[in-house]
Order: sequence, then C-alpha cells, then structure tokens
Amino acid sequence: MVSREENELMTRVEGDAPMGRLMRENYWIPFALSENLVVGDAPTPVRLFGENYIAFRAENGQVGFFDELCPHRRASLALGRLEGNGVRCIYHGWKIDVSGCVVEAPTQVQRPEQFAANVRVAHFPVHETGGIAWVWLGAAAEPAFPDLPFDAEHGVNTSTTFSVLPCNWLQGLEGGIDSVHAPILHQSFITDLASRKSATMNVEGVKYTMASPPLYETEATPYGLRQASLRPAGDDRTYVRMAHYFFPLVVVVPNGYPGCTHLFAFAPVDDTHYLLFFGNYGETPLSRREVAGLRDDVEPDYRNLVSLPGDRSNRWGQDRELMKAGHFTGFGRSAIDEDAVVQVSMGPIVDRSKENLSSSDVAIAHTRRLILDTIASAEAGELPPGSALSADVVRIPQPFDTVLDAGESWREVERVG
Repeated sequence: MVSREENELMTRVEGDAPMGRLMRENYWIPFALSENLVVGDAPTPVRLFGENYIAFRAENGQVGFFDELCPHRRASLALGRLEGNGVRCIYHGWKIDVSGCVVEAPTQVQRPEQFAANVRVAHFPVHETGGIAWVWLGAAAEPAFPDLPFDAEHGVNTSTTFSVLPCNWLQGLEGGIDSVHAPILHQSFITDLASRKSATMNVEGVKYTMASPPLYETEATPYGLRQASLRPAGDDRTYVRMAHYFFPLVVVVPNGYPGCTHLFAFAPVDDTHYLLFFGNYGETPLSRREVAGLRDDVEPDYRNLVSLPGDRSNRWGQDRELMKAGHFTGFGRSAIDEDAVVQVSMGPIVDRSKENLSSSDVAIAHTRRLILDTIASAEAGELPPGSALSADVVRIPQPFDTVLDAGESWREVERVG
C-alpha cells in the first residue's frame, strides 16, 4: 500500500511535478500514430504534461512539433495553414518551417530576415518507430532513440491503436502491467477468440491462464522491470508468461500467438487524462481489429478507438442484458473498452492508500516502488533506468510464454529479438 503523499508523487505530472519532470527530461514520449499525421491535414492538437502543442507532417515527410501558440502574438497554430514544409499563422501570416525556424514575418518591415532568424520557436524533435510518433521534450540535446523490441530494425511489423482516456496515466500503466485481470475481465473475449483461432493460438497457454491466478515473480533490470506470471501446467511443470516494463511508459507482453507480442505505450496528457497506444508486433502481427478484440459489426475509429457511451450514471453504457445472456462484463464492443471502463471507473486519480493488495499484485507493488525510488534518485541527480540520456545501450529481450520443466527457472530462459 502507498500513502496519499506517495500516490500524489507518482500521479501528478503537470507543471514542475517531479514525476512529470522525470519523464520529460529523460524519455521520448509517444504522442500520435504515424499514420494519423498526414501531409496536407490540419495541424494536430497535442497535449502532454498539461502543455499544449501542435504536430503536422510537412511535404518532405518530416513531422513538426511546436508549442501550440504562435511566437508572435500567441494565436493558436492549430488554426494554421499548412504550406509546403511549414505552417502559417492565420492571424498575421508568420510562417514557421518544419525545423522550427521563422521563415516569414510579414509584420516586420525592417530587415525581416534578420528579425525572423532571431525569433525563438518552441520546437521539439520527433522520432517515428513502431508506427508511433515520439517527441523529445527534454532540455538536453536530442539523444538517440532507445532500442525498443518493436523497432523496425528488429525486422518486425506493428499493428497499433490509439485512444484518449479520461483518467490518470498510472491507472493505464498498471493495467498494462497487471496481467492477472485478463482471464477475469476479458474472459468472454478470450474464450471466444480461442475457440475461433485454435489453429493459430497457443490454446494450451490459454487453458493454463484461465485455470488459476498466477504467482508473480519480478526482477529489476537496467531498463526497468521484468515480470514472470507463473501457473501450474501439470506434472510439476510451470506455464510462464514473461513481460517487460521499459520504464516509465512502455510494456511488452506475450499475447498467445507464436512470434507475436502485445505492446502498450502510455503518455500523460495531464493529471487526469492519458494517451494509450495498444497493439502488437511480430513478423505477421494481428490486425488492429483482432488485437483490440473488436466485434465484427463494429466500425472502429482508429484515431480514437475507445468508445464509452455515458458516464457513471449509466454505468458507462454497460449492457446488463448482454450480461444476462452470458457475457461476463456487459461491454461487448471490444476488450480494450473493458480495460478503459474499469480504469475510468476508479475516478480521475485513484486513491491507492485505500487499496488492499493481494498476492497476485507483486508486479504492481514492485512497479510503484520502482517509480518512487526512481523519482528520489532522479531528484538527487542520478540517471533513471533506461534514460535516453544514458551512454549505455539498453537491450530489451523479447517477452515470451512457455512451459518450464520441473526445477527449471524462468530466469534461465531468454528470447532475444
């Protein structure tokens, strides 16, 4: 259990809050699906850590990422015109190119080029990988992007969805780390999927997962944390699902398909909202419809996938008749909606001081301690786990699920990607 003060420390990200400062200054932050940044489209409003920005794709393919407000008179550049490789403010016509330089300042009549060259624009570098656009918001010079296991350089493809959820970022992260909920919350979707995909899924793994809650074991790593969920597999064997937490915003988890892995990436919008990137990667990843658990009759909007009609007053659109017919949760549209509704139901920021953790919450407890310890060490001037500013190349092994023989340890098994 954490105290209210510790909960506040982990969850608050706006302004100069230590957790927000830690993330902004040390890590690349995911902010959009690459496919949603289209040449010629209007600038995309982006909000991260309580600050407002815009992003756009220029004609040369680069992505510009700026402070939302024009450096001239602070009108919103979300209203701007995209012209070639820049954005023009509609208020006074100032134009800023994709690299963050003012190239035209029509209101300056004397030495306009010299004037424009001296105007500072709040511009931030962008890196694209895994179908996701990431931004560097730190004060230090742009560092190399980390060696994430779903990077295209590893020979994998990705299939990713995007959602905006109205609750704190840590509620999302803990949902990605906590795999004990899957066979309970998602049981209707998992059972249906296993029956339809028995030829390609690891149905034995599904059987072990559904049969009993796991025993968790965790281990700190240079990049964050790895966690093993262990379940009996008969004859003194153990079924293990090995997941990796790349501190502070990325989780990769085996998903029951050979050569295919779930990925979660999170980004704090502000204290009470976060961005969720959820999908999978591998040589032949599942389609976004499959990975999200969408019903065949649902027309998805991949610019914001989660759909929760209503609020607490109508149980966020829960279908009680569907529950009576046998569906476990009454949220039959998609598995990702199930995750979203339980996180949102906790409130904008859950009070963890009132929880009662159980034996299967080891990974959650270890993650919280890692966050709190990292905040303390970062405030003391130490580089946190997996910091992009570190000179060390941190390689993250691939997650896996397998059956261990009697006496075999998950610590002796590794999948290298």
